[in-house]
Amino acid sequence: MNKQILIVDEVAEVLRVDKQRVYELVRTNQIPFIRLGERQYRFSAQAIEEFLNSGGTQKEIGEQIDGVQDFGKSK
Repeated sequence: MNKQILIVDEVAEVLRVDKQRVYELVRTNQIPFIRLGERQYRFSAQAIEEFLNSGGTQKEIGEQIDGVQDFGKSK
């Protein structure tokens, strides 16, 4: 992964799933994401790599990955 910030299409390609599956993972807070607006999401390439390396589990709320806050989960 060369880019630092990914869009849904790129995450779907990395995970080898379709876009709707990525949206489902976001909706159920199973994947780390950044919400830009009501329906706009971005993903840290490093957070996605960590997600894959951890076997598809997300880090706890507030845990940081090299200084990048994981905003994917809400309280």
